[in-house]
Amino acid sequence: NNFFISVLPGNSSVTINRDSASVFSDTLVWNNTTLYQTRKVKYPPALFDRTLRLQKGSLYNNTEVENAFNAFNRLRQFRFVDIQFKEVDAANDSNLLDCFVRLAPLNKQATSFDIEGTNTSGNFGVAGNLTYQHRNLFRGAEVFQMSFRGGIERLQHKDYNYFNTTELGVEASLVIPQLLGPGNFIHQFERFLPKTVITLGYNYQRRPEYTRTINNIKFGYDWKSTEDVRHIWNVLDYNKVKVFDYDPNFIEGIQDLYIKSSFTDHLIFAMNYSWIFNNQRLTKIRNYTYARFNIESSGNLLWAVSKIANRDKYQATDTLGNVIAEYYQAFNTRFAQYIKSDFEYSRSFIIDKFNSIVGRTFFGIGIPFGNLDVLPFEKKYFTGGANGVRAWPVRSLGQGTYKASPEAYPNQTADIKIEANLEYRFKLVAFVEGALFIDVGNIWAINEKDNRSGAQFKFNSFYRQLALGTGTGLRFDMNYFILRLDLGMKLREPSESGNHGWIIGSRQYEGNDFNFTFAIGYPF
Repeated sequence: NNFFISVLPGNSSVTINRDSASVFSDTLVWNNTTLYQTRKVKYPPALFDRTLRLQKGSLYNNTEVENAFNAFNRLRQFRFVDIQFKEVDAANDSNLLDCFVRLAPLNKQATSFDIEGTNTSGNFGVAGNLTYQHRNLFRGAEVFQMSFRGGIERLQHKDYNYFNTTELGVEASLVIPQLLGPGNFIHQFERFLPKTVITLGYNYQRRPEYTRTINNIKFGYDWKSTEDVRHIWNVLDYNKVKVFDYDPNFIEGIQDLYIKSSFTDHLIFAMNYSWIFNNQRLTKIRNYTYARFNIESSGNLLWAVSKIANRDKYQATDTLGNVIAEYYQAFNTRFAQYIKSDFEYSRSFIIDKFNSIVGRTFFGIGIPFGNLDVLPFEKKYFTGGANGVRAWPVRSLGQGTYKASPEAYPNQTADIKIEANLEYRFKLVAFVEGALFIDVGNIWAINEKDNRSGAQFKFNSFYRQLALGTGTGLRFDMNYFILRLDLGMKLREPSESGNHGWIIGSRQYEGNDFNFTFAIGYPF
């Protein structure tokens, strides 16, 4: 019949009814809705129109009520959401119901600081984050967040016995709970509140091999079409990467022009889309499925505009080294042109409340073309470490059967990635959980210009180049996060020629056949 919405003045125990106006200092009435709020906590009526989406005179539908409840929670404005229905006493028709929505806002402003220690495959580091957040910045439930990050890490190498990696960054984001710009045409997905997301960022990274800076601008949308399906569409994903201060030994050690071209200044002007399915419920112990599909395209619009405008071309030695390549620039920087897509699928099987099995598969491919014939190094795939094939340190596995020099920095990246994981999880005592796992996977180059022996992906041989590792681990449930320790052991090393790469039965195990990782959260 009618809707009554109260934004509670810091006290969720207030009861509301048709005569609640005296409790609140501000009362607004429109259509069949009454909004009660105070001058200290104000939101525009249009916000509740977009969010509630219950129609006067319609039959009660529990699914629509759940959708409204989830939409209010997705606003990230309220610590308490309560939707109740009461019969209309004075109505001749006893089937009429009034809807009462009680909302208790979170604090408008918050500041948090956290410090973390890391040990990723023997690389020790420490980092800190300072975050400021303002909810309801422009009084329309906008969420503004600014984060500052600083960190140092020691990458293992014989020439360095101190912290040799530094990262400094700042990022500002604004989440607006409605569609702005070209996204206005996706109204069919407004059952769950759609958001416009704007992000600006700057990152400085000093590594032993090089220093790089990244400027980032994003403009996109985040919405849900069902309770389990989420969409993220970045209409603009702009990155300008500048690389300098190379370690002479590192750059001289790259004999292949194709690989060396990955470490040059470049610009990424991309559009990307992610489809995410997740039916996991934190409050329920049940089987769940997680799937994510990503697709990204970069440089095509800039190339078309440059072509139509007949802009001047620049010249450089092709990555093969024997021809001259021509390319366009934008903002005085060569822009990358590629298409990239990947798919991840996880499935959890709950045996009982103490035992479960979780499986995961991943396939990804990036294809460079046109203006830059190499995939930018930050867009390449890698494996190993806490969330990959855990028997190998991060970025140390691959490509294919190629084996990097032991003196080289662990920086193995490529255009194709295939990976699968299986993990058995079981309760031990109290908040401690154990795990047994097996991982398989590798990365490969797609471009024949990459002339490293065994690096190219080939349909008739890639399955013989898969690395295999196993291991065990502990998980500590700290309520707000999971602390994870994993010890991986190599079973099959693709770069070893003897016994088809199998280590067991071929040679004795050595220290570098084991890998210890420390991480936060489950690997998948």
